[in-house]
Amino acid sequence: MRKPRSLLRSRTSRLHRPSPAMMVALAALFLSLGGASYAAVMLPAHSVGSAQLKTFAVTNPKLANESVGYRKIMPGAVGIVRVDKNQVQLRVTGTCMGANQAMTSVNIMGGVTCGSTSPSEFDTGVPTAKALTTTAATVASMALAGGNEYMVQAAPYITVTGNNATTAQNITVSCTLAAGTATTATETRMVSIYVPAGSSTTPTTASASIPLTVIQPESPNSTTASVNCVDATTGGLTGAGTLDAQATVYATTLAPPTTATTTTTTTTAAAVRP
Repeated sequence: MRKPRSLLRSRTSRLHRPSPAMMVALAALFLSLGGASYAAVMLPAHSVGSAQLKTFAVTNPKLANESVGYRKIMPGAVGIVRVDKNQVQLRVTGTCMGANQAMTSVNIMGGVTCGSTSPSEFDTGVPTAKALTTTAATVASMALAGGNEYMVQAAPYITVTGNNATTAQNITVSCTLAAGTATTATETRMVSIYVPAGSSTTPTTASASIPLTVIQPESPNSTTASVNCVDATTGGLTGAGTLDAQATVYATTLAPPTTATTTTTTTTAAAVRP
């Protein structure tokens, strides 16, 4: 017996109609294949916030060049771990504790290398001639700051000019270089200057110098270095000539010694002939 045509059409339509489960599967497949396009088309502007972003979702390739400025970096966030130590000098942490020492170099980690400071040199400048008599006269002097040891030098220049004495004579001059107190560091030397005979029409001249050097020990207080000279000639210079002395005092800082020393030297130089 043949079945009615309407019943056959009903069964055929049920065989080709997708089930609900199949429709869900097809929708999921569609979304997985075209998800990016769906997100770009379907997501409203300004709708993605921090809650929608997965952790570590924004990677370096996603950032545009020069898109992150210093205002976006939290203050204090970039430390020693993140900086390029070949380009950034870290904080200087070392110190130089030794006397007369200074930093000679700083490494990339902030450590320092210490070395001795260069000596300081100074002087009293252009000298001024001063007349000498049998009373000692200060030819030059300078103040020395405390806290350093000094090598002090001077070379007083003695001159006899306009001598019209008709007989030759020897002039003796004594000079003392003192630094600090009178007993700290001193050196005294004498020179005998031969002055030829002269006349009122042809006066004669003569000159000599006296090299002097002392080491002044370190002192916490400021001190003075000075050169004092005196005419030590018996009877003084005869005739109408003048006896002058001039000097420049030079001082150089030195490293302090382990113990302070006191030096006093007296030397008589040989006669000097022009």
